[in-house]
Amino acid sequence: MSISGAARHLGYKSRSQLYKLIDDGWLDEHVHVQMPSGQRLLDVDGLQEKLQTLCQWRIDSVFLRKPV
Repeated sequence: MSISGAARHLGYKSRSQLYKLIDDGWLDEHVHVQMPSGQRLLDVDGLQEKLQTLCQWRIDSVFLRKPV
């Protein structure tokens, strides 16, 4: 899934947090590079659980929002 699609799927308003985690190397096991275009794709299986362990819990967390 594209990074934009993964951000929407997870409930983020922006893809910037995912890009920061990818660039810092925290999501290496979930990132796949599509050849020859070089597009980075995310494997969303287990991604939400991984993000919950990496991100600080806050009252306005995307993980606490109810789906609409």
